[in-house]
Amino acid sequence: MSKALTPGGECEAWCTKCKRDTLHNIVAMDATGKTPAKVLCRSCKGEHKYRAPKSAAGEKVTKRPARATRKSAEAKSSAPSPAALYKRWEELVGKHAGTAAQRYKVTAGYNTADVIEHKDFGLGFVTEELAWNRIKVLFQDAERTLLARHGQNPPAA
Repeated sequence: MSKALTPGGECEAWCTKCKRDTLHNIVAMDATGKTPAKVLCRSCKGEHKYRAPKSAAGEKVTKRPARATRKSAEAKSSAPSPAALYKRWEELVGKHAGTAAQRYKVTAGYNTADVIEHKDFGLGFVTEELAWNRIKVLFQDAERTLLARHGQNPPAA
């Protein structure tokens, strides 16, 4: 059962600025009242005409760049939808309610389950330590890889 689309509600749409499917807030509906006319991207805060998500059935997905590797193409195809990421983010907000968020600094070290506050991306949760100086963080709109412990020497092996 799909949710009714109304101004102020949310929908998944193709962002013309981000060049990907993202969650958007509905600003205005078309004359029929069934389709959004204008939307506001939650990622880049850009306002534009509604465009159906590229991942929608029947819609042709744009070709990937010729230089893309098989590994990166597989990672993109298995990436969760923006709505799924947002739902997971909301669950973590509830789970970590009352936990103080650390201000993100590229020079600081982070552990899995740390709560951080990024100046551009907002509240995030460290979901994985990819390498000694790389962390995966789930934000409201996307999962991003960030630097950590920048300028520090790795521990001796």
